Amino acid sequence: MTPDPPVKEQQRASALYFRDRYQPNVEKVRFTRDGDRPGLGVPWSVNAIATIEGSDYNVIIGQGRGPAFVGGTGVPPEAPTPAPHLPLTLIYSDGTSEVIE
Repeated sequence: MTPDPPVKEQQRASALYFRDRYQPNVEKVRFTRDGDRPGLGVPWSVNAIATIEGSDYNVIIGQGRGPAFVGGTGVPPEAPTPAPHLPLTLIYSDGTSEVIE
């Protein structure tokens, strides 16, 4: 089995996958953990707080998997069609950040 890419790369890829496939109106993703594989054969995932339309949602995200909204924050509203193209702020678990236009 090949080793996983660095955490920061996986966090970035997970946030972009989440935005592109599920929540195009996400404004910010703040990772609360490094992320890992919770079991044999389970895809890599990471805990985060996603800001969508000004509200925060606790979510577990990863490439190739649907989001799991956890912690009682509910599920965000569906994005309007067509969804606006918003800048996405990423705050990584190591405290660094970037904005993706």
